[in-house]
Amino acid sequence: MPTQVETAATHRVIDAVWRIESAKIIAGLTRIVRDVGLAEELAQDALVAALERWPGSGVPDNPGAWLMATAKHRAMDHFRRNKLLERKHEELGRELESQQESAVANFDAAFDSAN
Repeated sequence: MPTQVETAATHRVIDAVWRIESAKIIAGLTRIVRDVGLAEELAQDALVAALERWPGSGVPDNPGAWLMATAKHRAMDHFRRNKLLERKHEELGRELESQQESAVANFDAAFDSAN
């Protein structure tokens, strides 16, 4: 378990790395995801991951590359989640359409037998 002094020192290193690397990371992510807001969010997620991990495991040899790799992994996760959500929406749409057609057919049958 790192001491408070070690944790504070690690946080200072993270702050310095972030000041140097954040613009490059966000620009690189923007080219990948085509959305500056999402790129900023993914970069900040990588920063949070660094704040959680580095005090215990130490600052990696190339912290900028670590942040970029972590942010890219988050981007891939984001794309996977969106793709899955899109498929689920399509499935739900087909199911609702089928239920609606069935309900209309049942209504028509009930209406015809009542007349």
